[in-house]
Amino acid sequence: MFRTLIIIAAVAFVFLIIKNRLSRKHGQQQYASSKQSDDMARCLQCETYIPKKEAIISGTGAFCCKQHQREWENSHTRRD
Repeated sequence: MFRTLIIIAAVAFVFLIIKNRLSRKHGQQQYASSKQSDDMARCLQCETYIPKKEAIISGTGAFCCKQHQREWENSHTRRD
């Protein structure tokens, strides 16, 4: 009887260790993927934040749409 309880406890202990290690790996993968999606850029024209992957990146900065990019470039170009 005592031997059976020790075997059950050992199996449960090994199971908990494996489960803990698998959940850590899964948590690290979720953190890495959420960190990538959290990268934000600010539109130079309207100053709203948008995800970098959706932003229009120009030499002067980031914009939320083509219209804001044109407006910014028109208002900030030198007119000689």
